[in-house]
Amino acid sequence: MPRYFFHIIDGSALVDAEGTELPDMDAVRAEAVRTAGEILAGEEASLFETQDWQMTVADERGKTVFSLRFETKEYT
Repeated sequence: MPRYFFHIIDGSALVDAEGTELPDMDAVRAEAVRTAGEILAGEEASLFETQDWQMTVADERGKTVFSLRFETKEYT
């Protein structure tokens, strides 16, 4: 089964060196959304005031196969 690496960029880079084995792109997308939701739910409020947030998923060759980007804006 192919291995995918879920890297986080939120003002600094968190590189996934271990990766996760997943059978196909449907599973990759589902895992990215689930993981991003868990991470964002636990973030401090200050993240949403100053920084955008991104998860990039790479395959075993290092090629980006999927990404999620969150941009925060406060409207007053």
